[in-house]
Amino acid sequence: MAPMQMIAVNKALRATMTKDDFDRADLSAQRDRVLESVRTLIIGATPESGSTSQLPDLGVTPAVRHDGHFFIYPSRLSAHVRAMIDTGMAQFLAIEDEAKAQNIWARKRIKFSAEITEIYRQNDQFSVISDIFVSQHGPTMNLIRDFTDFHMLKLLPVSGVMVLGFAKAYQLEGLMLDIAAYLRES
Repeated sequence: MAPMQMIAVNKALRATMTKDDFDRADLSAQRDRVLESVRTLIIGATPESGSTSQLPDLGVTPAVRHDGHFFIYPSRLSAHVRAMIDTGMAQFLAIEDEAKAQNIWARKRIKFSAEITEIYRQNDQFSVISDIFVSQHGPTMNLIRDFTDFHMLKLLPVSGVMVLGFAKAYQLEGLMLDIAAYLRES
């Protein structure tokens, strides 16, 4: 089926669907596959209200998952990281690799808002997560592990949206980004 026909069919189906018309277990598995497939997260953080700019600062950082949570280890020297630490909130985007996407226009992705909690160096979890960074992203973590401008941050999702293709968008809620609703309109 041609992409335009697929869009029309999906739109027609979506117009008649209710929240009970989708398989939460299957969607949860697809959500987990998207989250497990990413090695980096795109960050959007808006500076505090006293800032000269009200536009979000953007960045990207390696990420790891442990016990169902994302952890990042970014440098406070970046404006988006300062904004994220100062406000305790940010938005994140986990997006399918371009090279693996069936259609560049319909890459699978999850956008979510999250509260930020810092894992301090003296916390035992800091070492555990640092070792996971080394195993998943290589020895650079050993080099930057003691740099004081870097902060280990745990992301605590609040809500989000998962897009699995044309007319396949779902509202996510809570710490585990549970499937909450099928989105019928943008």
